[in-house]
Amino acid sequence: MKTATVKTYSITEVSKMYHLPTTTLRYYEDLGLLYDIPRIKGRRAYTQAHLNRLGAICCFKDTGMTLKELQELFDAQDDDADLDKTCAILDNHYKRVLEQLALLKKNERHIKRKVRFYHDIRSAKENHSKLPDWDDYRDREF
Repeated sequence: MKTATVKTYSITEVSKMYHLPTTTLRYYEDLGLLYDIPRIKGRRAYTQAHLNRLGAICCFKDTGMTLKELQELFDAQDDDADLDKTCAILDNHYKRVLEQLALLKKNERHIKRKVRFYHDIRSAKENHSKLPDWDDYRDREF
């Protein structure tokens, strides 16, 4: 009978895949965010399960979750009896992400107007025509 070999990744490979320094991966391990990483000849051997967990860590960190909040989330997730806490942490984080998105959208509209305004200034100067007035751009949608 053949045993299936599990694909593993070195810390250097994982570091490159996730654009994280190896020190960060070791730090996540020290914090318990990544755990049970087997060693092959003394070197860490990450599995797909570790990559999945690291993907979740990166997602939550990229959206503003602190490492302490991540620890609380993972602790709550690991304790099936604490589904209310897991849901509360996720609900709060999701609310913050929605607020961030709304702010980004508002800022995007402002930046778009500025981009258009300065492109129009450049164009007006090149064509020796009247310069635009910011008041004409302030409330416009582009």
